[in-house]
Amino acid sequence: MAGTQAFWIDAAHEGAQTRYGEQLRRWRQLFAAVEGEPGASGVTLDPLRFALGAWEAAMRPITDLPYVRCHPRVLDAACHRPEEARGPLAVVELAVPTPVPLPAGWHTWHRPDGDEGAYAAPPYERPTALTTLELRTPLSPDRLPTPTHARAAGLPNLDDAQASLEALVAELNAVVAPFLHALEQDPR
Repeated sequence: MAGTQAFWIDAAHEGAQTRYGEQLRRWRQLFAAVEGEPGASGVTLDPLRFALGAWEAAMRPITDLPYVRCHPRVLDAACHRPEEARGPLAVVELAVPTPVPLPAGWHTWHRPDGDEGAYAAPPYERPTALTTLELRTPLSPDRLPTPTHARAAGLPNLDDAQASLEALVAELNAVVAPFLHALEQDPR
């Protein structure tokens, strides 16, 4: 992870892109063209629908090694098109320090695996105060690449999915990284 990035595509683990390709096949229904939208061999060519499918397949908690990795403070990240919003939206939830000092005996976020692990809540039997910061930001669909073609009938193209992920990761990092940087500077 270079600098303070919220998200990055997993290039460090051998076979990560191959596993992501398997996820694309497994979740092909996320990419199915619907009536009235451009498609190729049953796969949507709508940049937004394609990118949202690529994100969901990369983030699904089915594998121990998701294709898009997150900063330890990122608890959840979703990119979707909610019914009540005009356009696409990203929602990112961060673990943040409590805004007030905790009384003796109270616990908050910790990193069970030391400095390398993700933030986690203490066990339920302990008095715990958890604070999160939910960031909601519109996504710019005009920055998304247009998918080119299906890999095979009904299967999304891995290169197109990779390009869509790169665009989403760049956009989300621009929004979330300043918050992470500020949290790193916080003496708490």
